[in-house]
Amino acid sequence: MIENEWILIPGGKFVFRARHRVMEGDCQAEHGPVLLHMPDFYLQKYPVTNAMYDLFQAETGYFPVDAANFRRNRQGALDDAPAVWLSPTVDQAYAVYAGGSLPSDSQWQYAIGGPDRSRWPWGDRYDAAFCNAKGNDLTPVHAYPGGVSHWGVWDACGNAWEWVGGDFDDGEHRFALVRGGSYYRAKHFWHIEGGPHPVDSHEKIPLLNEALNRCATVGFRCVKGEDAS
Repeated sequence: MIENEWILIPGGKFVFRARHRVMEGDCQAEHGPVLLHMPDFYLQKYPVTNAMYDLFQAETGYFPVDAANFRRNRQGALDDAPAVWLSPTVDQAYAVYAGGSLPSDSQWQYAIGGPDRSRWPWGDRYDAAFCNAKGNDLTPVHAYPGGVSHWGVWDACGNAWEWVGGDFDDGEHRFALVRGGSYYRAKHFWHIEGGPHPVDSHEKIPLLNEALNRCATVGFRCVKGEDAS
């Protein structure tokens, strides 16, 4: 099993701007531009993998009360692929175990864009060779060394989306945000198209119930340190 190191993300000033695809309704999360003063924090080097989540369950005995669809792909899935079929609720349980939390939307964007605020983790030009862009399944989180970000964060584009922290309510719907894109490219009429997404892109996923909040292409990684949101 690979080790999930904590990567230091040095603090600094950061103009946060986020974009999203609008289908039905709008996204009521912050989009900026807004100037943030980011403190130092730590982000996990990799998304949490299946083997890492197995260890968490073995050491803690954790199992959700509502287990519908929980880790439904685990049998036969690669140990070093991102753990999916989870939800923000169970992600938070793992984050507490790891000594952290889910990153805020701004923390994720700041950490992955690096000091140059690059459009993609590796730079300003898209390169399909640097991420799992058109595969048929999830790949190991260490499979694309060309896609490593400035501060050494791996697998933050394509492969699996990543939940970020925050539970939003626009008065009609509850939703959470995801970042980074996935290998799967959905039909054009879906709310989220899929495929790799640039650093400044977030998408919203409605929060319905635990069974429906769990997805085949959404994983997570953890952050620790001061809250930058």
